[in-house]
Formats: sequence, structure tokens, C-alpha cells
Amino acid sequence: MSGQIHSFLSCSTEDFVSIFDHFDNEETSHRVFISRLPQRRLVEHLDISDIECYWLTDRGDEGTLEPSYHKILALLSNRFSNHKGSIFLEGLEWLSSLHGFDELLGFIRTLSDSIHRTYWNLYLSIDKDSFSPIEFNQIIREAPQITIEIEDSISHIIEDSLIINSPIKEEGLEVELHQDGSPKLVMLTRLPENGFSKSILQRRVLQWRRMGLDVSEIESALYSSNTLLMFDTYTKIEEKVRRAVQLDNWISENVEDSQERSIAQFRIRQLTGLDELERRYFSN
Repeated sequence: MSGQIHSFLSCSTEDFVSIFDHFDNEETSHRVFISRLPQRRLVEHLDISDIECYWLTDRGDEGTLEPSYHKILALLSNRFSNHKGSIFLEGLEWLSSLHGFDELLGFIRTLSDSIHRTYWNLYLSIDKDSFSPIEFNQIIREAPQITIEIEDSISHIIEDSLIINSPIKEEGLEVELHQDGSPKLVMLTRLPENGFSKSILQRRVLQWRRMGLDVSEIESALYSSNTLLMFDTYTKIEEKVRRAVQLDNWISENVEDSQERSIAQFRIRQLTGLDELERRYFSN
């Protein structure tokens, strides 16, 4: 249903973005995210290539939004009158500290009135511990709480029986670490061409990024509507990742010099110099 406002309990941006794929995945739907994180950090948690993102901050840079109720309402009111979709807003705790709780509650009520009878839904990120029980209940009265069960394993991002064999878990992203604390690279199950889609590729790119891999080479393909081109680009990067995983595992176990190991692992995660590294370590 559209024209509604809800709240979602979360303690971090990572918690909040875990609900994104559960709402409005239609290509015709628009998504707006007003976050306490700048875009350069958001990409660590979310593929923002098709999301209108704003960094809620006092800084006046491009892509930012002042922590002003007037400025936020002006932006959202403009969106409410066009298209349809979902808006995700975090930072209410900060807004409350700046302007007071009564002003925040009035702001939420105005949002609720504004979104009514539109084709939009609004989701608020709420950290329960940041408000008193009375304040929290007042917020929930205006923006009813929703609870979504997030699958523990990213293998449930499945289409056409796609299974990912990896110790990486969805959103919490528990990554196996090397002894020096760096993320250990793991080989994910190869994506089949049958059933391949842009959404699957986006999720795979996120998995690679979270392992610390620089896969910027593939990001241009995410803007393509040609599935065959996307899959062809994916297979090329996937082969590089396979080689990188083999090198990373071998080096972590066999190279004792910490400086040499760090330099090699940095190059591996950049997916550069793989030929040279293979010649050096695999020549025999």
C-alpha cells in the first residue's frame, strides 16, 4: 500500500539498508535515501547506482542536505508530487538533538500528512535507545513500527536456484579474516547465464566490494540494459577474482615477510598485476 509512513528499528546504516530490497523493486519505482553517511561510504553497504542519495550534513557540498526540517520537507514534497516509490530517512536522533524532540515529532506528523494519498511510502530509521520510552512511543504512534526478517545468508538472494557458497553473511557481513585482520578472499559460486539479471549482478558486486576488491571495472555494466553485455563483463571480472583468491590464499600461508605480503595483497585487491604475481609465486 502507498501513502504510508513506517519506522524501522536500527542501530546503524548497515541495519537500515538491510530492508531496502524488500520494498519497491519495480523498475518504475524511485528510491530516495537521506543518510548520515556520505555517498563514498554508503557504497560499502549498498549499491547506490539507482538510488537518489543525500548526505544529511552541515557541509554544503554537492549531494548533501542540510539538517533543516524546511529543506528536507521541500525536497520530499517535490518527490511526493512526482512518480512513485520509497523514501528512506535516517538521522532522526541527530535532528532531535539539534532542534528538540517536540520539533522532531511535529516534523514526523507533517511528513505523515504530506505522504497521505500519494504513491510513496516513507521509512524512518529509529534507534530506540536514543529516545525515552515516552518519546519512542510517540514516534511509533505516528509512524507504526515494521519488522522484517532478514535472511542470515546471502545465499537466499537467489534466482533460478543460484547458490552462493561463501562464509559471507548478508548485511552483518561476517567475513573470515587473515591473521593480520585483513578480509580473506573467498571464491563465490559462478553465476549461471540462465536467470542472470542486473539485480543479481549488483548483489555480486556488493559481495566483492565487501571483501575489499576493487571491481570498479564492472560498474559501467550496471548501467547497461543489455544482459548479454553485463554477463560477458561479469565473466571477465569473475576470472580475475578467481585468480586473486588463489593468490591471496597462497600468499597468506607462504609469504612470511609482512611488507611483501601486504604489498602483494594490496595489488591483489586492486585486481592489478595478477600476471606478474602469478609468475613470481606460481612459476614452479
